[in-house]
Amino acid sequence: MKIETDSIDEGLTDGMAKATALVVKRKVIQKGKQVRSANDIGRKLDYLSIQLSSVAALTLLAVAVSGDEKSILSKAAVVSGLFTEDFPDVK
Repeated sequence: MKIETDSIDEGLTDGMAKATALVVKRKVIQKGKQVRSANDIGRKLDYLSIQLSSVAALTLLAVAVSGDEKSILSKAAVVSGLFTEDFPDVK
């Protein structure tokens, strides 16, 4: 006998995780290129800071999807936090 529940299974699918990782990886590479091409030391540091935040986001994503489903990291919170920065993006 199958019992239906009213729960919704929310989470980060493998496809979503891979797509998100590719987007963030692209950002890491772009910021690295900007670091190398910038002449101003302040701009270089800004780009490096953004790049480091992106690398941290990739690491956090890897941790979130590799653990068990009841981990302390909410996968939805991880994804929403990946693209949030506490400083304006340098153009």
